[in-house]
Amino acid sequence: MKISIIIPCYNAQNYLPACLDTLIAQTMDDYEVIMIDDGSVDNTAAIAEAYTKKDERFSLIRQENAGVSAARNVGLEAACGEWVLFVDADDLVPAEALEHLLSCVQDDTDIVVSLHETFGENTDNRVEYPQTQWMNLQGEEKKHAAALRLIEGDAVLNVMCNKLHRRSFLERERIRLQKGIRIAEDALFNLEAVLCAREIAFCEKLTYQYRIHAASATQTRAKSEFDTHLPWFIAMASMLERRGMLERYYRAYFASVVLRLYKDGGVAGVMRDFTERARPLLMIEIDEAKLDYRGKLLRFLGKNYLYPFAYPVIYPFEVANRKVHEAMFRLRLRRIQRGKGKSQRNCSLLSKWENR
Repeated sequence: MKISIIIPCYNAQNYLPACLDTLIAQTMDDYEVIMIDDGSVDNTAAIAEAYTKKDERFSLIRQENAGVSAARNVGLEAACGEWVLFVDADDLVPAEALEHLLSCVQDDTDIVVSLHETFGENTDNRVEYPQTQWMNLQGEEKKHAAALRLIEGDAVLNVMCNKLHRRSFLERERIRLQKGIRIAEDALFNLEAVLCAREIAFCEKLTYQYRIHAASATQTRAKSEFDTHLPWFIAMASMLERRGMLERYYRAYFASVVLRLYKDGGVAGVMRDFTERARPLLMIEIDEAKLDYRGKLLRFLGKNYLYPFAYPVIYPFEVANRKVHEAMFRLRLRRIQRGKGKSQRNCSLLSKWENR
């Protein structure tokens, strides 16, 4: 089963060789590597070109700078493998990653999600584990649970590069990245894919290493949490409406918008800014008859300008719910640490993370 590996490249001369070397070192060889140079002004294109000359599986596409989403879409159009894997030019792919990912594929699998590790010069290595047990559910329940995590934000599900996607599935549903979204564009792509997939498989192996450095997109935010995520909110609501799922996920969408206000200013920030900033996003046209009772209550409070006054009452319940989930998460991590077949290396990384 051939894999198309898509790598958007922009001014990545310091990291690209190490990334490409890890792909050459894969334990399976039925793959192609499509590099898209997104208007780099350093030696990125020359490095990529050199790899195309020494390995026929590597190809290079050049374009004027249009952003990572546009570059990934170009790669999708050029791909010919049965499966698609996105890789960033500054990251690393463990030698057995492709083999591990394919081992989890079944006939109805459209997406494979795996574990990844973050690392960097000034940070400890950390393996990211799922924050809920969505992977232990089945069918529609699994998809629904994963979608809820993507709307809220999840360290494993949000990431673009620790997943296999069946290419025919992406083409059938015409799933592409949306241009103009600089933060959480991968979460939006993953959310749409999860909603449309037949089945999502989970790979318990570490198949990706995500490098943290000063130039990383997630490290260079200048705006507030709310303003940073504003294009994502708008695009997410539009996508959910287009897929006929806005009513089903309205309550989660509502909570996600409010969460970003809370991160900026706490309870007082939500009370102060909800009406002016969040309410226009949340009072979008919707079929209220399709909402569950809690969605209808949120809609009523927002529509009648009552939500800011109700939030001090709502907030303690949200905190309690979050604390319960965090406690359950820590318990699962300890089980993983004691679990069968885990390497000493992963246990060591886990210990570092729990004690951070």
